[in-house]
Amino acid sequence: MPTAAPHRATPSPAVLACYNAVPNVLWSVLSLVPLVVFCYQHVARPWLYGFAAFSLLAYAWPTAWLRYLQLSTKPAVYHKLRVPVLNHLTQHGTLVNRLLRHRYPQYRYLPSRANLAQVVHTTYHMERFHWAMLVYFLAVAGYAVALGYWGWAGVLFLLNVGYNLCPIWLQQYLRLRLRGVPRPG
Repeated sequence: MPTAAPHRATPSPAVLACYNAVPNVLWSVLSLVPLVVFCYQHVARPWLYGFAAFSLLAYAWPTAWLRYLQLSTKPAVYHKLRVPVLNHLTQHGTLVNRLLRHRYPQYRYLPSRANLAQVVHTTYHMERFHWAMLVYFLAVAGYAVALGYWGWAGVLFLLNVGYNLCPIWLQQYLRLRLRGVPRPG
């Protein structure tokens, strides 16, 4: 008679990846489906490719530019904008970690102090992604305005705020929080 597999104290990397993929997929589908529909129905292909090429330049922005574009150096500004609330609904956020702890009570998502540099690097990578997407959304929304599709422009603008601007601020806020964490000596 087969015995039951022993219960793991912490989730496997595959389980962690699956749990953390859910918020990413959810937010991406909710934001990108309307964008794709508008682009497919209304944006001429040369413009579409031009917007994509132009927006990808954000990946080449140096870290110094991202620091210059930082909303504030004071966490209180982010708190007034309710940016920390966003962390409840993101990868490695409160909700995902709560669900993981329900199934794996010993699980805690705390990157080691030695990995803080990697965590900061990841925040810059994620911020670049959202800057590229923000530029793309703005270009497409501007195209919608030029064609007189005011409803689409409004929807794309609102999606841009939720899908790109707020996550940019979240990455900036996370770096501010990490700045106060002592590094290993």
